[in-house]
Amino acid sequence: MNEGFDPNFTQLYDNWTFYNSSPEAALPRNNITYVGFYLHPPSTASIFIVSYLLIFLVCMVGNGVVCFIVLRSKNMMTVTNLFILNLAVSDLLVGIFCMPTTLLDNIITD
Repeated sequence: MNEGFDPNFTQLYDNWTFYNSSPEAALPRNNITYVGFYLHPPSTASIFIVSYLLIFLVCMVGNGVVCFIVLRSKNMMTVTNLFILNLAVSDLLVGIFCMPTTLLDNIITD
């Protein structure tokens, strides 16, 4: 059935029909820029980035300290402190997964 692959095989595109598209759509485009997607000037975007980075660092350090203190000492293993530990872990996860996507959403879209 397959007698082998011929590396010198070329196919002409004269007989191809592209339905629902123009011939330009079938060709690869170079130098695609996304300047039209950014709604804010670079100064506003940098303010967003710096403020989100500051909030992210405070979130990581503060909740990390709470987790460290509750898990380190046996005296802190009460029901209330375990609930606070659970809240700190969930806040860490929100900071890790939601803050970068929210930053991109705020920079790119309105």
